[in-house]
Amino acid sequence: MARPTNASRFLGYVREAGGKIGNGALLKLLGLSEDKYWALHQDLIDAGLIARGRGQGGTVLLVVPESIEEAKQSAAALPKAELEAVSEVLVEASEEAALQPEIKELDLYKPALAELSKNWAKRKQLLHAVYEITALQGRRDTGGSWSRPDLVAVGLRKFEYLPDRVLEIYSFEIKAENDLSIKGVLEALAHREASTRAYVIYHTGGKPWDDVPEAQRIEQLAARHGVGVIVASDINDFKDCWDERVTATRSGSDPEVLDRFIKVTLSEDAKSQIRKWF
Repeated sequence: MARPTNASRFLGYVREAGGKIGNGALLKLLGLSEDKYWALHQDLIDAGLIARGRGQGGTVLLVVPESIEEAKQSAAALPKAELEAVSEVLVEASEEAALQPEIKELDLYKPALAELSKNWAKRKQLLHAVYEITALQGRRDTGGSWSRPDLVAVGLRKFEYLPDRVLEIYSFEIKAENDLSIKGVLEALAHREASTRAYVIYHTGGKPWDDVPEAQRIEQLAARHGVGVIVASDINDFKDCWDERVTATRSGSDPEVLDRFIKVTLSEDAKSQIRKWF
């Protein structure tokens, strides 16, 4: 086994932490000066081996190679003195990733709904809110192709200087890391007709969003049509790993269409709660 280098130790600690660790904690583990730490941090970013994550003090995200061959190619971007040691860490990470089952879109619904219900109301200043998974309704007729979002949040907003309370219907299309394409925006756009704000949530599984081939095109198209884009490197961590890249603009949907959407899409329990708000 090759002698550990600072780069291999850096990557090893991130891998052992599950692919994400705070800069402060990692700095203590490595025992480096801040100058050396941040220089190494930048070298590993330049080599495409880590990515910056959000959070207090910032976090480090491990960019896991998709194959052992890719791991060796990534390591080759570093000095030869570190090549063997870093290769070992990356190969181990890619082997571990290969053993993990692929996360499917269906697997993301419940954790995404849980994070929305815990944090969305606070972020959007909703007085009341109900949240539901609306994708799993079999062959129930909800209005044709792409008429049924994956998740829906219905909330009531009250403004400081406006006399009326405003009902908001947020629709969410969820896309797993194997489907990070423009299609998500197009589906969310179809949902704008029956919602006040439509979002697509892309779960990257830790992959840097800027490395997604269609990332820029996705954001541009979404902004042009008022669709919101949320990028989640970890679907279970709203605070540190959800990034609202594009904020959805409010649609001018017909109230009759919104009313029908609530009627045919939401559960009786959700509809009962909405009635009580008024």
